[in-house]
Amino acid sequence: MKDFPLGDMPLPGSPWLFVPLLILIFWLHLVAMWLMFGSLIVGIVEVVKNKVNWKESKAIRYLPVITALVINLGVPPLLFLQVLYSPFFFSSSVIISVPWLAIFFLLMIGYGFMYLARYGAQQNWQAVVCLVVSLISVTVISFIFSNNMSLMIKPEYWKELYSYTQNGLNLYPNLPEVVSRWLWVLSAVFAAGTAMLQRSKNWVIPSSIISIVTLIVYRGFLSTEVLSHSLVSGGIVVDLVLAAGVLLIPFLKLNDKSLRILLFAWVGLKGAAVVAIRHGIRSATLDPVYPLNQLPVQSQPGLITIFLIALAIGVIAVSWMYLKGRKELAI
Repeated sequence: MKDFPLGDMPLPGSPWLFVPLLILIFWLHLVAMWLMFGSLIVGIVEVVKNKVNWKESKAIRYLPVITALVINLGVPPLLFLQVLYSPFFFSSSVIISVPWLAIFFLLMIGYGFMYLARYGAQQNWQAVVCLVVSLISVTVISFIFSNNMSLMIKPEYWKELYSYTQNGLNLYPNLPEVVSRWLWVLSAVFAAGTAMLQRSKNWVIPSSIISIVTLIVYRGFLSTEVLSHSLVSGGIVVDLVLAAGVLLIPFLKLNDKSLRILLFAWVGLKGAAVVAIRHGIRSATLDPVYPLNQLPVQSQPGLITIFLIALAIGVIAVSWMYLKGRKELAI
């Protein structure tokens, strides 16, 4: 991989202003995404098995609120990626431009059908159909994201893919690698759904098994240099320990409150491990050719002030949505 020119357009602030925010907000987005996926899956299973009427399903009631948080927490990390790694992020996005742009339409479909399930369904089967469409939509979105994030750190694939076809219909060429990465990131959805909806402890078992298997497979695609990065090596150990440890939960005698606290703590720690590993892989791969600490910086106090004000407004907006959502969820 050859060095990339650092460019003539300086950053408005130090990279270390943006990196912590990228890590923190992506962690929040990841946890919210797991809760959304878990609620979708559990909600479908409950209604299909007629364990609950769709009008009484907590999962269906929660989904519009959780998804709003997922969307709002998902935009800032993408903006920080554009600021920090623009040559990589924009290049991979152009190469897979058709799937990448399709995300916006898929998101509208998925979000719209969640509202249909919540407010428009008249019977259980209608709610199930709406939830299945939503699940398919957000699942495809997550797979496209995993493709872009994988291709972003592999410039050696760009020329071959772009030479093969310039119609923007490409995806990451190494399917086993991207699928293992994608499933590993999504593996926590069952445990998250259990925590959110206080369902059977047995739901955590698939989270553990999928996490362990897919991480081991994905690790096999990582180079020695990447695996030696402290965040990657340490994060993998922590992630495997967490995945193995959650298998003990079905055998523990806990009341509902203690179980929920334990599961939410596990989801939070799992999210931290995933974020650390992902950031470590990106740093180990790109820093040698595109060192963040060497990017030109031209401090722009006015722009930074606007950014901080926008960040504060975003925090207030997300907090407001959460508080309003709690009222909706309590109905």
